[in-house]
Amino acid sequence: MKKVSLILVLSLTSLIGFSQEKIINVGVFGAIPLGETEDVSKVGIGLETTYLFIKSGKFNIGASTGVSYFGGKKVSYTEDNTLKHFTYRNAKYIPIMGAFRYNTTNDIYLGLDLGYTVGIGKGIKNGFQYKPRVGWKLSKLLAINASFTGLKVKSNTWKTFGIGLEFSL
Repeated sequence: MKKVSLILVLSLTSLIGFSQEKIINVGVFGAIPLGETEDVSKVGIGLETTYLFIKSGKFNIGASTGVSYFGGKKVSYTEDNTLKHFTYRNAKYIPIMGAFRYNTTNDIYLGLDLGYTVGIGKGIKNGFQYKPRVGWKLSKLLAINASFTGLKVKSNTWKTFGIGLEFSL
């Protein structure tokens, strides 16, 4: 894994050096859990950074990372006629992903981030993450986006719907 990471970092560094047009976006987002994820987690928040360094026609390609936080949900259940409570762990994640954007018009884009996500904390698992998104550029410096995130961990998929703001630097 270390060799693959080193090769990936060196490859991305060389591509960045040869690129003419670079786009850096920094964003914030809120996310709500969907499906079974709703049973164990409350609303999430996060920060993300996207660095798009390859431009070809309407396509932009780059890398994305950030951090997200989801509060663990408190649940109540009955066992042996006794009411008991359990609180799921808070979950923190750091994604390391490739970022792909297709500009359908000057104001609207479709995107997909794919990669590996590292879980931070005891019992928080790593996994493959995909994040399709659609964005609307409000100005040259500000855009809003909506996204669906799927984080595949073992036999389960952590699913959320997010709304975010991104600022171009």
